[in-house]
Amino acid sequence: LNFLESNAGIDSPALLSSPFMVILIAQYGHKKDFHLTPDEAKQLRYWTLAANAKGRYSRGSSETFLDQDLAALRRGGDVPALIQLLKTQVGRLEVLPSDLENRNSRSAYFKTMFLAFREDGATDWRDQLKISLKHKGAKHSLQFHHLFPRAVLRRAGVDRMRINDICNLSFVSGRTNRKISDKEPRAYLPGVVEKQGEQALARQCIPVSDDLWNVETYAKFLAERRRLVADRLNQFLGEAPE
Repeated sequence: LNFLESNAGIDSPALLSSPFMVILIAQYGHKKDFHLTPDEAKQLRYWTLAANAKGRYSRGSSETFLDQDLAALRRGGDVPALIQLLKTQVGRLEVLPSDLENRNSRSAYFKTMFLAFREDGATDWRDQLKISLKHKGAKHSLQFHHLFPRAVLRRAGVDRMRINDICNLSFVSGRTNRKISDKEPRAYLPGVVEKQGEQALARQCIPVSDDLWNVETYAKFLAERRRLVADRLNQFLGEAPE
């Protein structure tokens, strides 16, 4: 638990794609007598974030995949062996924009987006509190906000899956979410940029080009944000260790 929080930044069960992640990390720590070299800690951090993002234990036969990983450790394998098993399961560890299509807030990628944006210092657009799952009070509690409000997109005939696409979601406080209500991005994002600069949007990989803030360009907005988010997630995960 301490490794998850201190080294991987996962400080809430809500940020885990599966609680089985805890079992594997605990077993690895036990195997090493809780004595890791800097390289081992770096490798374990990478595996933790990549396996969490790719949903290692949330793709069907969770117990089977956990058994595979535990068996690899029992046979004397180390983190590279776990990484290879993950590659065998998902094919590649790089995140592509297409991986983010048709994903909703339950996706493991959405949890990783939060981790990456928080690392970049993303804040609420009103009270400037850094995004966190631990804020006290309903006004400051974290919510995910539809950049293009659901009501606006429904009126435009956009289907539900595309409305709830993770690349239409950002992290704001409950008060900010209610304040924005059903305003279109072209109505409220210019005010955010005017008061806080484009960096306030960039920290959550929100395109800063205002010609994408219209309902008519929603598809282009999603495509551009998927590209930005995929690039950021790959930077956040880092290079797979050998």
